[in-house]
Amino acid sequence: MMRITQNNFFNTFVSDQQNIKEQLNRLNQQISSGMKIKYGYEDPSVFTDTLRLDYEEHTLTQAVDVATDAQNFANNTDSVMFQFTDALTRFKTLLIQAANSSNADSNYYAISNELKSLKEHLVNLGNSSINGRYLFSGSALDVKPLDEKGNYYGNGDSIKAVVGAEVEVPYNIPGEELFLGEDGNVSRKVTTNIPLARFDSQEPVTLDTTIEALTGNTDDYDFIIHGRKSDGAVFSDTVTLSSQKTVKDIMDAVANEYGSDLVNVGLVNGYINVTDKFQGSSLLDFHLFARSNTDPSNPTKRIEFIKSENVGADVYDRALFAKIDTSRFRANMPLTLVQDATNGTDAKKGEYAKTNTLLADLSTATSLEGKSVTLELNGTPTTIDIHDTTTIQNLLDTIDATINSPDARAVLDDQGRIVVENLNGSDTVTAFALYSDSTPPDLLFNTNDALTIDDPKHDLFAALDEAIEAVENGLLYPDGENLINPRNPGIENALARIDHVMEHVSKEHTKIGAMSNSLKYSVERSETLKINIQTLRSEVLDTDIGEATMKLNQLSLNFQAMLASIAKIQNISLVNYL
Repeated sequence: MMRITQNNFFNTFVSDQQNIKEQLNRLNQQISSGMKIKYGYEDPSVFTDTLRLDYEEHTLTQAVDVATDAQNFANNTDSVMFQFTDALTRFKTLLIQAANSSNADSNYYAISNELKSLKEHLVNLGNSSINGRYLFSGSALDVKPLDEKGNYYGNGDSIKAVVGAEVEVPYNIPGEELFLGEDGNVSRKVTTNIPLARFDSQEPVTLDTTIEALTGNTDDYDFIIHGRKSDGAVFSDTVTLSSQKTVKDIMDAVANEYGSDLVNVGLVNGYINVTDKFQGSSLLDFHLFARSNTDPSNPTKRIEFIKSENVGADVYDRALFAKIDTSRFRANMPLTLVQDATNGTDAKKGEYAKTNTLLADLSTATSLEGKSVTLELNGTPTTIDIHDTTTIQNLLDTIDATINSPDARAVLDDQGRIVVENLNGSDTVTAFALYSDSTPPDLLFNTNDALTIDDPKHDLFAALDEAIEAVENGLLYPDGENLINPRNPGIENALARIDHVMEHVSKEHTKIGAMSNSLKYSVERSETLKINIQTLRSEVLDTDIGEATMKLNQLSLNFQAMLASIAKIQNISLVNYL
């Protein structure tokens, strides 16, 4: 039989009292603080869940901040793009107005001045910045993307907002994509710049006009056709046509050289147009010249189709590089890969070449071993041997070695064109040409080719400049006899290029709208998840006031009952017990 002493009774009383007080104190603390625990040791499971939920809430808060900032950036870009579209629409309207052949010279002057103002406005829009960050400079946010001429100095990188675990959303339009973009749904289209006219009336020819009516004599004519197909294959051929053949026969001969199922050959106001049926390729090239089969050296018995400044109409790939300013000579032929790079880089067919590009990747020839190119420097030719392993940089180094002067050098620009520069105000280079020695040429560096009406690759500000120049000179159509710029496509063809520019800008505008919406949805999703996590955190950590109050009242009653029982028991003595 267990003996209950006063000491046992007292210890039990103190323990029960302390236990109930602790529970009361904890419930009072939960009610006053609104949280189930204050320290981690009070309930490790609640503490662990709370830490995890706090981390997730903090991550979502960061995602919302990042996505909101990116959305603001995208929305500002969207606003600028609207202004871009408005300015280009006005530009096109003025071009249509200039295309009205009844305009006086003063009208062309006034229109060209407004076009120049619009171009300046577009350059300023391209240099828009928000909070010190340029909208169109790619990832180089601190680099001013455009100079006053429209030359681009940013990069082509996208910037992305991390809006979740392994979830990134782009929110910019790189200027390289906007101003120097490429559209795979566009076909390259070129045109001659000397209109064909009847010998007797100088009226533009039709498809039925005979060669005799075109030339005024009955000689047979050799038509020398040069060009490059959309797959990069270069061809040179001569087709002889009698005087009774028609302009349609000339066009059929051109189409047959390319493959009639590969190109469309048309006639517009006396100009022959060639359009690539294959979309997305910028490789198509075209040259045409004709001479009397019986009297080939007679200059009066020639038919000229394409002409460039200081270049004979009979010259194709051996044309001198054009002098673009007082110190630079530049090729007009972008070096473009005709196959995926074979030198271990990720360059793809159709891309502009880089200095490490193999010359072999610019040609459809089986091999370049044993081949050569000729460099003409100031009229002096030099033969350069090339191989399958020769890169563009190797070629540039050889050109530099041939020039042999610290005051001139050869470089490759960002559009794959070879440029020879005089430095320090020198005149080391006064004339320059570079061409393949094979026939047909394995490589094209610079050609007296047909004028470009449209191309998958485009240069927005170069297209504007061409249009402005055409209006300044009142050129409705190309004019190979024009001494100022025989290679300007004219207002009518400039309109086609501007249409492409506007379509491209519209497509890019659509992209930024989609990006903005995607960021908006990301913000909404993150905010909803934050609310869910806050709700879950509340369920885990927050005190249920009703339940805690009920428990508090219950414990208070128990505590009071315990105190009353103890008071009664304390008053009972041993005598009472006996």
